[in-house]
Amino acid sequence: MMVTKMEVPDDARAWIRAVFRACNEKVSTMLAEMPTTHEATLDLAFVAKAAEFSAPIRLPSEWIVRVDTHFLGGRRHFYNWEIADIGVLIHFRRGGKLVKGKIALLQSKRLYAREEDYEEDERVDYEIGFARLFRGDASTEAIIAPRVFAFGDDSRYRALKVGDQQYEAVESYEAQRGIPVYYMLYHPPRIPFATEIPRVAASPIAHELEIGTRIVPGTNLRAALASKPTGYSPYYKDLNTLRTKPEASTTTPPGWLIEEFIADLALDCKVGYLTKKESDEGLRQIFYRR
Repeated sequence: MMVTKMEVPDDARAWIRAVFRACNEKVSTMLAEMPTTHEATLDLAFVAKAAEFSAPIRLPSEWIVRVDTHFLGGRRHFYNWEIADIGVLIHFRRGGKLVKGKIALLQSKRLYAREEDYEEDERVDYEIGFARLFRGDASTEAIIAPRVFAFGDDSRYRALKVGDQQYEAVESYEAQRGIPVYYMLYHPPRIPFATEIPRVAASPIAHELEIGTRIVPGTNLRAALASKPTGYSPYYKDLNTLRTKPEASTTTPPGWLIEEFIADLALDCKVGYLTKKESDEGLRQIFYRR
């Protein structure tokens, strides 16, 4: 059955945009203040910030908007490669009944500062547990010595590797299920950007969010990297001229700001996947079969 288009009132759209703008500002500032923040930590911060808006809101338009959050990620090292780190579900209800639903699957990757090598949570970190926090004297110098971390065109998305197991798993999932996957790229608020660690106490980083968290369709990202060899981790400059669709979007590369992606595109069904039924096998694979 074809679902008729639902006009989203301006106040509902503005409120949803503000929620995801707040999430964007949270994680972008975290990365600016501590450039070595792991992707999993940024994912958790994103979800936690969204949870602050969980109370249903009745707007002047008489629409009621609710943001529910539930973290199901992590521990990918004990299972197969995950297809998405975060799922955004949008349900439209009329008279309490579901009219239609949209879902956007987001696979997160962070931009690394030039000075940082690959470092993310690995299986051994979960196996060691708290013991990994006990660092020997040899690590003290690395903690207290001033060090500059800088982001620019030559910074890389080091956890994103062309042709690796996860890269191919995402591509295979899209091809088999017909459900698009989007890359959620974490950046500092602006680029170029640099900060010195340890930071001076009581000196919050002033920022105007220009780049921040951005969304790029998996198909567009793979097309931009088609000529790159297996194992290649893209530079920021490889993606910062990537044009996304629909072309009517006014956002600047790379991709769309997360709040624009949700409030201006997903709400109008221009991106994401229209859920036809709760038993959709492609979605069951994501949410129930790790």
